[in-house]
Amino acid sequence: MDLPAGPVGGHPRRFFLSRTPEEGEAELSPGEAGHALRVLRLGPGDEILGLDGRGRAWPLRIASTTGKRLSLVPAGPALVEPAPGEPGAPLPRIEVACPLPRAGRAEAMLDRLVQLGLAVLTPLVSERTAPGARRLAPNRLRRLERVIAEACKQSRRAWRPELSEPSTLAGLLEARPGAAVGLADPAAPADLAGWVRDLWSEGRARPVLLIVGPEGGFSPDELGFLDAAGAFRFGLGPHVLRIETAAEAALGCVVQGWSAAGQVPRGGDPGAG
Repeated sequence: MDLPAGPVGGHPRRFFLSRTPEEGEAELSPGEAGHALRVLRLGPGDEILGLDGRGRAWPLRIASTTGKRLSLVPAGPALVEPAPGEPGAPLPRIEVACPLPRAGRAEAMLDRLVQLGLAVLTPLVSERTAPGARRLAPNRLRRLERVIAEACKQSRRAWRPELSEPSTLAGLLEARPGAAVGLADPAAPADLAGWVRDLWSEGRARPVLLIVGPEGGFSPDELGFLDAAGAFRFGLGPHVLRIETAAEAALGCVVQGWSAAGQVPRGGDPGAG
């Protein structure tokens, strides 16, 4: 059964589950129950949609509440959405690899990338990556994971995007054989939209890897490595962009190109969160 996407006013609120109905009595993830009770003031009889973040969602009804706990009972069969890139999925598997901007900028970037259709974000470690962006401290990782969860629910996604461990260019390309690699380059005259049309002219959902460099740019050796690997250089306009602006613009172009090629399944109810 396809997973519907409609306006919040006409569809149940979405929450991530720590235990699905297939594993026993459905249970909301830590923090979700408090939000449902204290912020949204849901109670017995209200229906919600429980997500596992792996493409499945269960209609659930609140049977009772005790303190901070909700007792949930199934209200219908599981809804299923194919994984990014699989037949019937809304989008191909699109990964963005870039050095993480500082704190709030990174969180805002990730929020918008998830809304646009990101499948994977990989923090990129290059020669000119700032020291603070070379690893994910535990507190920062938790904040970014919360951003992913909230953006996923807001945009009504069934698949929770992945936040990978930081990677070098060599490690990244070695782990992504067969991906179509695009490199954001402010000096490139090439057109990203044209590249996207060529990729999907036959309707194939080939994985896409979009690479955005650090604010100081890639070194000549790194650019040579990417050229040798067959990366397609594309420009995003006449100006030099911040990391997050380039990442969001590139992903938006790829998603729009996929839609223009007629690949995005139509259906469901329109509406934004």
